[in-house]
Amino acid sequence: MRNEEFRPERCCFLFGAGRADRAPETSLPEVAVAGRSNVGKSSLINFLLGRRGLARTSGMPGRTQELNFFSVDERLVLVDLPGYGYARAPWEEVRRWLEAIARFVRGREALRGVVLLLDIRRDPSPEDQAFARMVRDAERLLLPVVTKADKVARGQRPGRLAAIAAAIGVAPTELRVTSTKDRLGRGETWKGILAMVEGAAGPAPVGSAPPRALVVAVDGPSGAGKSTVARSLAGRLGWNHVDTGAMYRSIGLKADRLGVALDDDAALEAVCRETRLELGRRPDGTLAVLLDGEDVSEAIREHRVSELASRVSARAPVRAAMTGYQRELGLASPSVLEGRDIGTVVFPDAVLKVYLTASDLERAERRARELELRGEPVDREQLLGDLRERDRADSVRAHAPLRQAPDAVVVDTTGRGVDEVVELLVQLVHEAVGGGAPTTAGDPAAVRELSPVRK
Repeated sequence: MRNEEFRPERCCFLFGAGRADRAPETSLPEVAVAGRSNVGKSSLINFLLGRRGLARTSGMPGRTQELNFFSVDERLVLVDLPGYGYARAPWEEVRRWLEAIARFVRGREALRGVVLLLDIRRDPSPEDQAFARMVRDAERLLLPVVTKADKVARGQRPGRLAAIAAAIGVAPTELRVTSTKDRLGRGETWKGILAMVEGAAGPAPVGSAPPRALVVAVDGPSGAGKSTVARSLAGRLGWNHVDTGAMYRSIGLKADRLGVALDDDAALEAVCRETRLELGRRPDGTLAVLLDGEDVSEAIREHRVSELASRVSARAPVRAAMTGYQRELGLASPSVLEGRDIGTVVFPDAVLKVYLTASDLERAERRARELELRGEPVDREQLLGDLRERDRADSVRAHAPLRQAPDAVVVDTTGRGVDEVVELLVQLVHEAVGGGAPTTAGDPAAVRELSPVRK
């Protein structure tokens, strides 16, 4: 079948199926279209087919299990899968949906691949990431399509696409970008779908799962021991250590110095674009952070900068810039990355994901001792309140919230020494990489420039 002969307008509704396991087989190759509720699935299907009202939005989005089948030019069948994860959907309900669809994807003989729709305004959710992994594990082709591009200014699109691509483990060039309002992306999306149907090689669909990144993702709330554990683990393995929190602290500090409002996305995007951020290691093994050539390693650890970091990290342009940079660093060589969204957004394909936690009181006490060693005054009661408020803010923010990855190993560090925790993680890394963690030689004798935030 040649693409120029394909006419998707010649289409019709075939049938609906109330349950995935009761859908009749068809005689044509099938491609499923999936995504969270309200991602614009019905609108996109109608846009692709050049028809209005053929695919219809459910009156109960996210709450129906109906599958709809459409014949397209008598060449293929599009399967409209029910949306998952509507607003405040109970996880148990989403889990049951994912399991039912997983059985359909794995067992459907005619299914060639899956189009996964992702809203450009939102970071992929854990459910989106789990769905993408499921499709790859089922050895089906995956075509990620970004919807509603018109909702984001053109200048902000590259950053959003980089964040979305990183979250599902693909390159930004593998995304199809669409807008039903601007009539954008129809032809490119069909090329990807036809490549799946024909089994064609090329840049269209993402096939089997790529190799997992040689990265250990260490996530968790403030004071859980991420920095100490990640730094020690990287030293034991001979890997790079990337403190992502230092990046957000640096951007927060610069924005504060410039008088930039921390909720002004356009100004914050400009700050990121015009910032040169360098990370390196001193001879004593401590992290060196250079902000536009200035060593801010100590300045970013001040207590007030924690609040600045929390606020700028909640802004989409900042997260997009940092996510792309962090992924670049992690892919450069074996690395241990620490933060709050490493395993869920930055490196969902990490070889090992760890979620560190500890009691509120112990986390606050650790932070108090750290501040006292630097000579800062400490109000322990205020510190505990600030820590709990940051936990809340980090957990409810719209972009890349603090969340445990479903496949992360949870380690409670309360009352445990650093050596004990690191020894456990070393064993887990060796198991994850199949018997031996490769080492990478690096020269820690001086600050090494790794990369600017924006080249």
